[in-house]
This record gives sequence, C-alpha cells and structure tokens, in this order.
Amino acid sequence: MSEHLEELAAAVRGVLASRTPEDSAAPEGGDTVLWEELDRLGFTSLSTPEELGGGGGTLQDAAAVVREIAEACAAVPVAEALLVAAPLLAAAEAPLPAGPLTVGVGDLFAEPTADGEWEITGSLPRVPWLRSVEYVVALVDTAEGMAVAVVPATHPRLLLNEGTNPAGEQRDDAVLDGVVTNRVYRLPERAWLREIEMSGAVARTVQMAGAARGVLKATLRHVREREQFGRPLLGFQVVQHRLASLAADVVTVEVAADAAILALMHADSGRELAVASAKAQASALARPIADAGHQLHGAIGFTMEHRLGAYTRRLWSWRDEYGNELLWQERAAQLVVDRGGDVWGLVTGADLSGEPEAGEHRAQVPDARIESI
Repeated sequence: MSEHLEELAAAVRGVLASRTPEDSAAPEGGDTVLWEELDRLGFTSLSTPEELGGGGGTLQDAAAVVREIAEACAAVPVAEALLVAAPLLAAAEAPLPAGPLTVGVGDLFAEPTADGEWEITGSLPRVPWLRSVEYVVALVDTAEGMAVAVVPATHPRLLLNEGTNPAGEQRDDAVLDGVVTNRVYRLPERAWLREIEMSGAVARTVQMAGAARGVLKATLRHVREREQFGRPLLGFQVVQHRLASLAADVVTVEVAADAAILALMHADSGRELAVASAKAQASALARPIADAGHQLHGAIGFTMEHRLGAYTRRLWSWRDEYGNELLWQERAAQLVVDRGGDVWGLVTGADLSGEPEAGEHRAQVPDARIESI
C-alpha cells in the first residue's frame, strides 16, 4: 500500500478507534453516529468529483476506507456509497445527496409527471441498510433510456419488507408504488446494469478483504496468547502450518481486491474479466478462511459474543452478494466464449487474428485457445 493510502487508512482507523467489538457483533440497525462522523470528515463523499461537491478521490482511495470499515465490522453503507453510488451519480453529473444513502438493484420504471417530477414504480430486493438511510440510489428505466434516481427511503409509497443477511446486516425488500421524486438524472448510453453489478462485486470483494484480514489478526492474537501443554499454540508446528495457509488465502483476497479496483478504474477489454476473477476468487476463499480461523480458535470462535464470528458471518454473507464464485466463474467463461476461445487475447487485450502493423514484429506466443480435451 502506498504512503498516501496508508495515511488515509490510518485516519479511518482513528475514527473507528473508540468503537468496541460489541458495537457491531450483532447489528440491529445502521450506525448513524458513525456515518455522521465519517461524513463530517469527508469520507462518505471521498470518491465523488470535486465539481459535484465531493472530495475528488480515486476508487483506490475509496477502497482503502471501505476495507478499514469492513475490518471494523461497522454497520454503515460506506461501500455502497463510495464504490457504487458515487461513480453512478458522477456518470450522470448528479450531486451526492446529503445524508446516509445506499444502493438498490432491481426493476424500476420512471415516467415524468405533469408538474416536472418523476413517478417511479417497481421493486428492489435485499437493499443494504434501507431502513437506516435517507436515500436509495438506483437505476431506473425511462422512455428515453436508462437513468439514475435518488429516492427518499422514507417516502410513504416505498413499501418495505425487513430482512437480514446471515451476518445480521439489514437487507430489506422494497416495493415502489408511485414514488415521486425530482432527482432522476439521465445516463449516457452504456450497459449500466452490468456496470452496477461489477461495481457491487468489487465493493463486496474489498469488504471481504477487510473481513479476511480481521480473521487473520484475531487468529494470530489468539494462538499467541492461548497456551496448551505449557506453551503458546503458536509454538506447535501444525498450528504454524495452518496459520501460514490462512495468511496465504488472506493475501490472495487482498490482492484480488486491489486488482479489481484497478480494473474498475480503466475501461479496457480485460476489465470485466479482472472483476469476475477477483470476486470469484474472494468468494471461493471465504470458506477456507473461515474454517481456518474457527479451527485455530477452537469452539469459542463460534459464539455470538466472539469477534471472530462477526468476521466470518460477513464473509459467508458477502460471498453470495452481487454473485457468488459460480456466477462469476461462468461470467468469465462466457467472456472467453465471446472471444471465440481466445484466452490470450482476452487476458492481454491483443487481437491475435489480425496482422501486425507495418514495422512491427509480433512475438511468438503460445496458443492459449480453448480446445477439447
């Protein structure tokens, strides 16, 4: 991590320092006090362009904040705000609303009203922290193309069915029955549903990196402090081997998250493949990371009061949100099929079927096309 990103992460850790494990072990609601503090310091609008009233930070800056908050198991929709909502609103040149917000992905249609506003109908399944925010940002279909809407979460025609994920985080279903708002902004032509799926997958990958790091730190602390047969658990070779395997898996998730963020920042041909690979890898490693953490902690790690469970329940939950490993592995395979089996071209962005330009020399590369075995 660069010095700039480390300083940013340290600043977030300073905000979180006053929190205790009990603050987020079993969240019943969003942490509005923490959101207000993060907002006061400019963290919640960090990735919004300056001309739209934000901090003008990059997605890498946003990811550093999200990872620290995920490691703290904080009950705030900062991942949704910084990595999904902010880029979507920026594409529409729309300002970030003031107050806690989240993102919903569903089937919404907006049509203009006689007085210049918009009426929105449709549904949004499993919206994170919906009952604890002021606004939900969502894609809407209009007669003239896709747009992004900022919908008041407390609107009387927004009908809410409360739910949670396995970690106890709010995941509420919403039905919009003629919600009226003047905050509907048109988007340029693009596959926006696919874009928001990728942004959401990257957000969860970054959060999983934070939770995985939390598992490793908690486990390392436990095996150093816990004694068996007169010496710390860390002194046993079998524990050292298991801990090394856990550390390798955690670093893999962290590298995947970093790669996904970089891919999201660049509109090249390998962008979707990088995101698909990162989310698939992170989701696939959620189970072995949780298994290793619980095994090295012994039975105490399964109790609701223990911090380890707060991490592993989030890993199990975020593994599935915005697509589990199977979905993203299939997406990667489909990208290869769409390239006619040209794996090398997909990974490198090269066109192996074309002729080199005059004066250029094409290096010999292995035939990486998919073949029947």
